[in-house]
Amino acid sequence: MNTTGFIRGYMAKNQEGEKYLYHVVRVVEQQLQELDENYKVELMKSEGCYTISIQGNKPTLEVIISNSNLLELQSRSPYSLDRYIWTDLKKKGVDFKEATGNYLEYVFI
Repeated sequence: MNTTGFIRGYMAKNQEGEKYLYHVVRVVEQQLQELDENYKVELMKSEGCYTISIQGNKPTLEVIISNSNLLELQSRSPYSLDRYIWTDLKKKGVDFKEATGNYLEYVFI
C-alpha cells in the first residue's frame, strides 16, 4: 500500500484526535487486508482510552491506546501512531514482511 507523507502530515496537524485515529485504523486495516483478506479491524471507545481489535486467522488481538497517548503520538510525527500500532502487532506475532508499497517504510523510518 502506498501513502503520501505530505498529506498525512497535514491530517496529523489539523484533525481532531479521534477522527485521526479512525483514519489510521482504516489504513492499518487496508494494509492488513493486502496481506490477508480475512483481517477485520474495529475501533472501540471506552472511558479514557480506545481499543483496536484485530481479527484474522489468529486469536483476536487488541491494541489499547489512551487518549493522552493518542494526542502525544499524533503531535509527535505523522506516522508515530501507526508505528505504535504496528510495533504492538509485531510483538503479538503479526508478520508483515510481505507488504508492498511505501506505507510501512514511512511508518518505520
